[in-house]
Amino acid sequence: MATDRRSAGQIIRLKGNISIFGEPMLLENTVTPWSTLVADKARIAGFMGNRGILHDTTRAIVKRWVHQAWVCCATAYKGIDRRPLFRTDPFRYSELFFLDEATAYAAGHRPCNYCRRETLVLFKTIWCAVNRPEVPPNSVQMSQIDAQLHSERVVLGGSKVTYTAPMNSLPFGTMFEHDHSAYLIGKQAIYLWSASGYHPAKLSPALEVHVLTPASVVATFSHGLKPQVHDSVSK
Repeated sequence: MATDRRSAGQIIRLKGNISIFGEPMLLENTVTPWSTLVADKARIAGFMGNRGILHDTTRAIVKRWVHQAWVCCATAYKGIDRRPLFRTDPFRYSELFFLDEATAYAAGHRPCNYCRRETLVLFKTIWCAVNRPEVPPNSVQMSQIDAQLHSERVVLGGSKVTYTAPMNSLPFGTMFEHDHSAYLIGKQAIYLWSASGYHPAKLSPALEVHVLTPASVVATFSHGLKPQVHDSVSK
């Protein structure tokens, strides 16, 4: 077992996973509304996500995504045991976590076709009616939707795609950025986002904001899709 002593304390390598003071290092598997991955001990995991294998043998994140099918999954499904996280022997996909479905949509994920089939069908039906009204939903492939979502969530290099809009024009479930913080449009209020829950906030309704949720998803929200939000949001 290799060790390296530093002034900040002892850093220990255990089976390729870095630990500090003998405690396991937090994995960068919490997804923010900006689509970024962070390590957050206080996070609440309402949903899981998948973008492919993003980690290396030390369980460090080395890629932001592998494919365009960014999905949002149920945390429990048919008794599947997903431990240990960021499996390396054999390699499995990198398990990601969201506070709630609104956060997943803001990050650019859509429902999984395997564990959330009914939700995906509803999402696709409304999404196509709004964004591809000229063709029937069954003629649109999920890969086409994924490609459009990808163009709406990140640019080359990985920076988040946003657009500006008046805050009072945005439907329930939309997330936006203001002064480097993320906010959620609730049914009757605005909420400041954190990985462990929301907090009521006061902002001018006419404020021009940077919208984090992909434009085609915002349109889908405007036409009836209601994302699940964490219980810290007043119903």
